[in-house]
Amino acid sequence: WTLQRNLQTPSLWTETFRTPTWMDFLRLNHRLTAADKEVGQHLLALHEGELPPQTVLSIERTTEAARTRPSTMFSRPPR
Repeated sequence: WTLQRNLQTPSLWTETFRTPTWMDFLRLNHRLTAADKEVGQHLLALHEGELPPQTVLSIERTTEAARTRPSTMFSRPPR
């Protein structure tokens, strides 16, 4: 979990959660307790913008994954 403040727009904050798998993410966000929901409501009350906070989903890909992908070799037929 990280909390980042935009230096050009100090009122803009980004909160990031990382989970090992997509299933872990789904479990984390769809199994909220009553206490979790109450905390969320209190945090939303602190929001000062005209529009509600936005949720953006991203998937991180490591640079190693691109290098370890098997490459397909094509050979030309003999002439």
